[in-house]
Amino acid sequence: MNNTSWRHHYIPEFYLKGFTNEENTFKIYDVQRKKFIRNGKDFSTKSYFFEEDGNTILTDKGADDFIEKGFAEIDNRVSSLFNKVRIADSNTRFGLSENDMPALQHFVSVLFWRIPSNYDKIKKLIHENELHEFGLLIKSKLTNETVRDEELENKIRNNPSFFKALKLLLPNLTYKRLLDCDTPLTIQTFPKELPALCSDNPVIFEKSNFPDIYYDDFIFPLTNRHVLIRANKINPNVPVHIKITIDLIVLKQANKYVSCTDSKYIGMLENLFAKQNMTLDKLKEMVFRTLIDSKIK
Repeated sequence: MNNTSWRHHYIPEFYLKGFTNEENTFKIYDVQRKKFIRNGKDFSTKSYFFEEDGNTILTDKGADDFIEKGFAEIDNRVSSLFNKVRIADSNTRFGLSENDMPALQHFVSVLFWRIPSNYDKIKKLIHENELHEFGLLIKSKLTNETVRDEELENKIRNNPSFFKALKLLLPNLTYKRLLDCDTPLTIQTFPKELPALCSDNPVIFEKSNFPDIYYDDFIFPLTNRHVLIRANKINPNVPVHIKITIDLIVLKQANKYVSCTDSKYIGMLENLFAKQNMTLDKLKEMVFRTLIDSKIK
């Protein structure tokens, strides 16, 4: 009997649960078709933000989901931190220690490489880098020495399983860069009255093309009320309305799906974007300028 999983979430369920209503459901908006799925029906976190066999590879012995199991281990470790944030008071540092903060940053990297919006970036890395730069060496069976085999290397590059494996490996291959980054993390709290909104591309970087995940400033909604910000100094007087702009950016940079607990909120955000008369990049620039204290260099 085959027990291989097939529903592979690129946005983990534990994370999505921070953006649901009291019944732990949300509505799904298709940004390409500009309409809600099934006229605004409520869905569980299990129902969307996954790919069928997205992390399954085929071997001589059949299907193997070890990549998905690797993501599940990461999710299980970090989900407890999100649970702390959801129930803790801000004056207790949300129940987090200094040792927890690198784990949150690592999760941002995991999520960045895991979502379909960034698949082209992985393909670009595969095309532009040698296999040894991914920690993969080809050795001779006779001498056990490293050899170059261009035909075999190209075969590996073009293998879909290699692409899927890199989704899991890249956060660990680049993690050592975090050790050289001393930019602090701040959790900003916002009122809970706004509808909850998430998307299939929730990490906001000011640079759109190819951000440096462990160096560039970012904005990452942890829950509907809590936003993780990496920047040298946060403006001490962050306006409450900036959360609406953050939601707007999360909506406009979505690849296919956005979840929301109130269908009217999407329409409001779309109207706001039209009135702003800004590109998405300009909108990001404005948000970072508002959040970051310009007096601190």
